[in-house]
Amino acid sequence: MTASAPRPAAVAPQPGRRPGAAAVLEVAGLSVSFEPKSPGSEVVRDVGFTLSAGEVLALVGESGSGKSVTASAILGLLPRPAQITSGSIRLGGDELTGLSQRGLSAYRGRRLGVIFQNPLASLDPSFTVRNQLGEIIRHHRPGLGSGARNELAAEWLRRVGIGDADRVLRAYPHELSGGMRQRVMIALASLAEPAVLIADEPTTALDTVVQRQVLDLLHEVVTTRDAALLLITHDFDVVEHMADRVVVLRDGRVVEAGVRSEVLQRPRHPYTKLLLSSVPRLGAAPAGAGRGAAQPGADAGPPPGTGSAAASEGNPGGTGSADAGRPGRVTSGARTPLAGPADPADLTEPNDPAEAADSERGELLTVRDLTKTFALGGLGTGMPRREFTAVKDVAFAVRPGEAYGLIGRSGSGKSTVARLIGGLLPATSGSVVFDGHQITGSGGAALTRLRPRFQYVFQDATSSLNPRLTVGEQILRPLRRFGLAGRGRAAGRELLEEKLALVGLPAELGGRYPHALSGGQRQRIGIARALALEPELLILDEPTSALDVSTQATLVELLLDLKHRLGLTYVFIGHNLALVEWICDRIGVLEQGALVDEFATDDLYDDTRAEETRALLAANLSTRKAGTP
Repeated sequence: MTASAPRPAAVAPQPGRRPGAAAVLEVAGLSVSFEPKSPGSEVVRDVGFTLSAGEVLALVGESGSGKSVTASAILGLLPRPAQITSGSIRLGGDELTGLSQRGLSAYRGRRLGVIFQNPLASLDPSFTVRNQLGEIIRHHRPGLGSGARNELAAEWLRRVGIGDADRVLRAYPHELSGGMRQRVMIALASLAEPAVLIADEPTTALDTVVQRQVLDLLHEVVTTRDAALLLITHDFDVVEHMADRVVVLRDGRVVEAGVRSEVLQRPRHPYTKLLLSSVPRLGAAPAGAGRGAAQPGADAGPPPGTGSAAASEGNPGGTGSADAGRPGRVTSGARTPLAGPADPADLTEPNDPAEAADSERGELLTVRDLTKTFALGGLGTGMPRREFTAVKDVAFAVRPGEAYGLIGRSGSGKSTVARLIGGLLPATSGSVVFDGHQITGSGGAALTRLRPRFQYVFQDATSSLNPRLTVGEQILRPLRRFGLAGRGRAAGRELLEEKLALVGLPAELGGRYPHALSGGQRQRIGIARALALEPELLILDEPTSALDVSTQATLVELLLDLKHRLGLTYVFIGHNLALVEWICDRIGVLEQGALVDEFATDDLYDDTRAEETRALLAANLSTRKAGTP
């Protein structure tokens, strides 16, 4: 922070502020730059808003819009070399800009709390929950003894909805579910009872049931203590559920601000309208043959100022389009492979009558009685050995060209099923058959020969890419491994351009490293790598869960376009029901590792749906079916 930052005039009252409510946080004329000595380099420019006691203010925008940088500036946690170049941040009337880290530490915790996006990364893996809560309590209430600290920690866990507080206190973060970890984070941030809580995307990767529980919990914490909540999010369903007022950021500037109903129902700025049109809504998907059309808002083009969405998200200098340079390899909507990775005679042939019958019925993927058991504890862990069944007797089939969705709560076994299908985990029992060929039990060369025909797209594009290799090298490596990259640099360069064009990215991105790309670009690279060997089946494990709504919309449009043009088959893992409804032809619902419901997507709202399916629908923040009052 710069000590000489001038203080602008007082902030005018915002629309929607509660009459008589005191402004506990005032931000005025805030500008932040990562190159403080370069004029015009600000990533946050002249941002201003106020936050009153008992109020929830949502800060909304795409990735890169400046939301998290604004929150970091308020907390005094800007990474080097970023600095506040101008503006004022006042907490309860006290000026924070210009304070040293030691000076700011007096405000953090007691008056200013924060709930980070990723609780697993924010909690210390080396210490139990008891240790971590106890450390915060000892800092803020040094007079309490050990027993009193333990009781207060347990009390706060119960306040945030954790019934088995004693077990959770003994647990390490990795032993808890995502929703449980987020509840612990809320307890850590709230136990000092700060006047202002800042929640940075607190429910991004949570399923609909846990998401609603966490949001309701946050709202209760704020309202019962008359605290204020600054909610950083890109999810407009969360905004509609939680916020009193909304501030929309684009390219580091405020483009619209007002009370929630005005911004969501009568947006004035084209950028706000575009973001709202990109939100998938339950019941808005076309029925039957119309399913898989472009998502609402997708035809509106990329957000203003970002260039072609196909060229780049977060790459203003990108050029090109999703159609530019696409290889002419599709005839009449059917996929035409370049060449097989191996002689078909080398592939394992179906030797089970049931497997042959699958092929005759036209099933590309058949899952039978699939079970996966993990061993927990045992020698060296200090805990008794036990077994945990993550997947139990799951059975379903997927036809060629179909998009099959798997949904369920966190911990229901969705990703485990996906990894079993993809041959990334060995099954305990049961079978996975791909086009008549057994995947389960196939090891070594047999599975390697089959693998080009089915590929996996991971949820976290950042961790699934090698940070030390260019993205172009990561796309070409599978082609080289199976002898499909051609000879010479020119052939490799041509293939790389072709694969990048397939996912709507310009050729020059091939020379970049993953950290230099936006989240949407990294996920497109993951898809390009999966498509490099021209597979028939893509297993997509929550590929859009961490993306903002407009980037999600362009990526979904890309996936649907690729499916139709290349004749692909999808197994789509998701927790966003509206998104699964839009993409998938059929849906399977998992609960505690078992498949409890399966149906055509058009039958999602039938009265015959299983209790778990109805629970997922009821928990969705967009609970109204399109066309209903």
